[in-house]
Amino acid sequence: MKKLITFEEAVGLIKDGDTIAASGFMLATVAREMMVNIGESFQETGHPKDLTVYQGAGIGNNKDQGTYEYSFKGAIKRYVTGHYANNQRMIEMVNNNEVESYNFPQGVISHLYRQRAGGKDFEITQIGLKTYCDPRLSGGKMNEKTTEDLVELIEIDGKEYLKYKAPMIDVGIIRGTTSDEFGNITMEEESAYIDALDIAMAAKASGGKVIAQVKNIVSSSSIDRQQVVVPGVFVDAVVQTTNPEEYHRQTPGSFYDPLIAGHYKSDLFSFKDMNLDARKVIARRAAMECKEDIVVNLGIGIPEGVASVANEEGLSGMVLTIESGLIGGFPLGGFDFGSAVNSWAGLPMTSQFDYYNHGGLDITFLGFAEVNPMGDINVSRFGSRIAGCGGFIDITQSTKNIVFCGTLTAGGLEVAVEDGKLKIIQEGRRKKFLPTIEQVTYSAEFGLENGQNVLFITERCVFKPSEKGLVLVEVAPGIDIQKDIIDQMDFKPIIADNVETMDERLFKNALMGLANNK
Repeated sequence: MKKLITFEEAVGLIKDGDTIAASGFMLATVAREMMVNIGESFQETGHPKDLTVYQGAGIGNNKDQGTYEYSFKGAIKRYVTGHYANNQRMIEMVNNNEVESYNFPQGVISHLYRQRAGGKDFEITQIGLKTYCDPRLSGGKMNEKTTEDLVELIEIDGKEYLKYKAPMIDVGIIRGTTSDEFGNITMEEESAYIDALDIAMAAKASGGKVIAQVKNIVSSSSIDRQQVVVPGVFVDAVVQTTNPEEYHRQTPGSFYDPLIAGHYKSDLFSFKDMNLDARKVIARRAAMECKEDIVVNLGIGIPEGVASVANEEGLSGMVLTIESGLIGGFPLGGFDFGSAVNSWAGLPMTSQFDYYNHGGLDITFLGFAEVNPMGDINVSRFGSRIAGCGGFIDITQSTKNIVFCGTLTAGGLEVAVEDGKLKIIQEGRRKKFLPTIEQVTYSAEFGLENGQNVLFITERCVFKPSEKGLVLVEVAPGIDIQKDIIDQMDFKPIIADNVETMDERLFKNALMGLANNK
């Protein structure tokens, strides 16, 4: 097999100053052993150095694996990502102006690969307008060292768009499960296809090389054509992992689970019931916005509770989707985040964002961290703490109905839900509704201009954006507007003329009967 080479030889294909694109979502389709070898080579020899690295989703285990393993000063010159995956080495370099870095929407980056694969130089989209990705704000630049404009504001037929530069890719680093002697790559044990094919095609369109890490080497006579995800014509070199359990995990939490790979389904999975607390009150109020037979994207944290409430209430037909490309089933969290069991289908991540971008979702439920008086949201950066936007911008700028879910304050908040009322036992230490926010990850102005239906649901009240600012429209029974809401915000919201009382069923330990209302 001519394409099978050693990891040392594969690293030798990467030259100083090259632009790399790496596939993956957490550790799914991540060629981690390649990344370890790149890092070790740089530490031992100083090469390859001055790399430009592109990745769509966060790559790693949110600690010390993945991109982290070659995130050294001098090794990476420029880092373009949708999410930082808690890569503290990289985050420290960004904060210290030791690396150039851009944070673009996850879907935009995946579409940049698609554009380059087709020989096109740009992605023209409205995704990112009026957020920090807009050059009128920061153009996605994450520090002072980052000066080159990779996104431009343009106008076509009287409409504003952002024009993102598609990179020329010298080396695509991807992962599959199995390769034959021709370099045909299958993904029968992966949790999703992610962006491996798009990266491979983009690298070949750039005149670059593609390195594929696999677990198995087999004869082409044993591979079903329908299983091939990346054809061998796009693959220059294949490396076989030396330790699959360590370097070729399906997810950070699972080495290999056939349920996650989609080969089997199980009746044992169900959404967990929730205790009646602040999180469930929010999830219940959010679930009141659901209809039967809808396609949904859920953010992590409190939004995940919406599916639990919908299941408990007997709301049928909710089809859940994940940015990684999975449709249907039960999305998994924690160290299996980005994967699912019992899913109906798995799309390439780029195709999933096609679906999101044209408004395919009926509704999305997402969290929020900081909100300003106009209803703009920051979920991407907080001083030296850098998370990244992930798919948040793609989804919130494309979906007609958006419900932002979160507590009014954070850090030690304690509430009691009793007799159809809410009581604040201990207020959270940190206010989330602030006069200014560091980054605009969601633009309320963009949402209003595009006719989005948006709600901010907390455990004690509900807000709705308007052209004049956030409007308080609902208040929980037992809550004092001045003491429990306004005093816990660093700005005063607009008070609606007819503030409604939140449904008392939200605060009672019994089914709400939502299925009867739909």
